[in-house]
Amino acid sequence: MKAFRLVPVLMVALMLVTGCDFFRSLVGKPTSKDLERMRQEAVEQARKQRIQDSVNKARELELEKARAAEQANLLDESTGRYHVILGSFKVEGNAAKMNAMLEKNGYTPRVIEFNNGFEVVSVAAYDNYWDALKAMNDIMEYEFCPEDVWIYDIRQNMHVRQQ
Repeated sequence: MKAFRLVPVLMVALMLVTGCDFFRSLVGKPTSKDLERMRQEAVEQARKQRIQDSVNKARELELEKARAAEQANLLDESTGRYHVILGSFKVEGNAAKMNAMLEKNGYTPRVIEFNNGFEVVSVAAYDNYWDALKAMNDIMEYEFCPEDVWIYDIRQNMHVRQQ
């Protein structure tokens, strides 16, 4: 009978001495060291993923910024240095109305945003000042043309340029 009492006591002592890792390894489960290593690997993988996500987001923002700058910088000397301006508007929507009216009359106008918040409507762009001046005089003959037509040189850099 003492032998039967000795077996449970030995098993309890064995469990206290060896802990759960012994039994976990017997049944093929990960031990506490394995679990800690897996946790560390998961933390490291999450850190690497956060870094990669940040890099991807930065690249995406840089690409988006480059696209926006490309769109904003369509107004450069390749489109013509001198723009014939038919209107300058502070109230939102007025430039769009002028733009629509010019399109209706067969022109392909461009709205240019200025640094001071004004939007100006360019009816044409030329590389040569004298060509722009001639075009300005020609368009002033039309009934729809306002009296305050002027020529804008893009080298004045009054328009919005996104870097």
